[in-house]
Amino acid sequence: MKSNNVKISIIIVHYNVERELMFCISSILESKLRQSYEIIVVDNDEEPRIEYKLKEKFKEVRYVKSPKNLGFGGGNNLGASHAQGEFLFFLNPDTLVKKNAIDRLVAFLETHEKVGIVAPIFLDSEQRIYPSQGSEELTPLSAVFALSFINKIIPSNPISERYFLLNWDKKGPRKVGNVPGTAFLIRKNLFERIGKFDENFFLYFEEFDLCKRIRKLGYDLFVLPSSRIVHFWGRSTNKSSLNIKEIFSKSKFYYFKKHYGIFSAVVVQFITGLSKLHLFLTLAIVFSAFLRFYKLQELMPFIGDQGWFYLSARDMLLTGTFPLVGIPSSHPWIHQGPLWTYMLAIVLWIGNFNPVMGSYLTAFLGVVTVWFVYKIGLLLFSQRVGIISALLYSASPLATIGSRMAYHTNPIPLFTILFIWSVLKWTKGNAIYFAMAVFFLGVLYNLELATAVLWLILGLIGGFGVWRKKIWARQLFTKRIICFSLVAFILPMIPVFIYDLEHGFPQTLKFAAWGGYRILGFLGFINTGTSYAEKSSEMIQFFVNQYKLLIFYQNGFVAFFIFILSAVWVVKTIYLNIVKNKLQTGSTILLLWTIVPIIIFFVNKTPSDAYMPILFPAIILLTASSFELLMYKKILKVLVVIIISIILLMNSNTLLSNNFFSAPTFKERLLAAKKIVDQTAGKKYAIVGEGPGSEFESFTMNYEYLTWWLGHSPSKDSIGLTVVVKESKNEILVKLLRNNLYD
Repeated sequence: MKSNNVKISIIIVHYNVERELMFCISSILESKLRQSYEIIVVDNDEEPRIEYKLKEKFKEVRYVKSPKNLGFGGGNNLGASHAQGEFLFFLNPDTLVKKNAIDRLVAFLETHEKVGIVAPIFLDSEQRIYPSQGSEELTPLSAVFALSFINKIIPSNPISERYFLLNWDKKGPRKVGNVPGTAFLIRKNLFERIGKFDENFFLYFEEFDLCKRIRKLGYDLFVLPSSRIVHFWGRSTNKSSLNIKEIFSKSKFYYFKKHYGIFSAVVVQFITGLSKLHLFLTLAIVFSAFLRFYKLQELMPFIGDQGWFYLSARDMLLTGTFPLVGIPSSHPWIHQGPLWTYMLAIVLWIGNFNPVMGSYLTAFLGVVTVWFVYKIGLLLFSQRVGIISALLYSASPLATIGSRMAYHTNPIPLFTILFIWSVLKWTKGNAIYFAMAVFFLGVLYNLELATAVLWLILGLIGGFGVWRKKIWARQLFTKRIICFSLVAFILPMIPVFIYDLEHGFPQTLKFAAWGGYRILGFLGFINTGTSYAEKSSEMIQFFVNQYKLLIFYQNGFVAFFIFILSAVWVVKTIYLNIVKNKLQTGSTILLLWTIVPIIIFFVNKTPSDAYMPILFPAIILLTASSFELLMYKKILKVLVVIIISIILLMNSNTLLSNNFFSAPTFKERLLAAKKIVDQTAGKKYAIVGEGPGSEFESFTMNYEYLTWWLGHSPSKDSIGLTVVVKESKNEILVKLLRNNLYD
């Protein structure tokens, strides 16, 4: 019904819900409004697909095409600018108007001058009243309890109950703090007086903002149970192509920033952004930080090889000369890269050469790695796998001890994850990530030569892509990507390349020769001195011990159970990928990440702790994926939770013990260094090692650095005064030797 003197302007904003819109308009017409009215449809869709249908089916409807998708508030503002009515009725298209619903709202406003907005009661598709009808004012406190995981864990908490207004009889009018934007009536002059909808809200929270501004003018807001509208909750947003979660989060932040300040907005955004799984992630990160930083100065290892890097970083800072290579590898004629020396030099410079600074750096990188373990688990598999992986990694004895130790291998897990992340991004179609993967390979090679095995993984994935004619593989063969990749690899390798150019390429040639020697030995073409049969038992025992130390070493049965579960996952994955030809990118990459390095290390025949860090995240992810495989029934979920809890508790208890290592801690070595300084009393002296480990040249280098830091370093040209250091599990013996006699 229409007349020249329009009483009510019904404004409906449409976006991709054509079917629901038609039913909504039909329900308005069938409700037989007694007041004069107009229906204005604002089309926020990119294409004017409904214009013809509307004009054909509903000649009384005014069609307004927006220049672009203006969002909910902007669309309603556009509709209001075309409205002629005294009252504006804003209505979602996924609704059905019951008889007399709008007339009763108008009558209520006409008889209540101090009411600014009135809204109907909402029914579901079964004609049942929704529990929540309107709400109290949305404050930071109510948001923290009502819009976060807290409400899911404790749904009956009093703050949430009060905010959602759950406990009223819905028989008579109810004063509220906010009304839903789904449907409400407002006087046009009041709507214009308060400045309409704030169009900075694209979607969500615009009605909360509007209600708050109306209340500030002294008006009340009511819900009227005698007016009823059916709402098919979520239909309009479910059909949207927009990123609803991102829009919701952005609008929420803007609302609290606008009305309560930036600090409140940040706090609310953080807490409400946490799900139960995010809470577990936060706990994993906090937990990992505690285990890594707790009594760090007392528990951090500080061995001779670390001393080598500390002395190198010290000399670099004091002389201004950058070393071009790092510590000699297990093969003295090949050096590691200098990158760790550079990284260590930065924190030593910041901390005035305090040796604890190096462990602060690795501990921090260890905590960061926990977060990236979650991210790579999420990308490869699921959020659940990511969370389980983060929890397991946070309390892994091997990973945690490594994080406390300022050593060149300890950033490797983090950069390995970044390499895998780049490979994943590359296989999704962006070739620039291939250059990033190459960059991280250069960084890893700088840290530990054994990480070169990751080149084989990259080659296998690239070869597969070329073989299957994947677009992401063909993108590599462009000048742009080739140039980017070359630059990306060269950047971290510049010092090594300069060293090679100056010395006749010893690093490159000797590493290539060593690799060829190992491969030919494995194939049986040359005799390498030891058979694989002789080494196989030692290698297997090494990997078993490393696996237990990484996951759970206190109980062999539990560790074995987890290993068997992981083996089942591997068999299943190989079956699906190869036999069934159901290629799964995440599981395939994890298999390559795990199996290829293990095979190569067996080919090398050298059980070394330095080779393992690239496998830390992979084995953790494999374990987490295996647990998820088991969690298909509630009882099994409970079992997995119990197992993970036991692992976390027992690993934590062990890691907080001062007796974890069968070697002296930094605190004990620092006391020994102070003893050396005191006993030498300003005289020239040399430090020599005695007993287990003293056969290595680097054995005493940590003491050389510590005594230097304490103000009295050893001298290479001393005569007659020698300090003998002998380490055992429980103590460090320091003796003075004069003229070949012990003092």
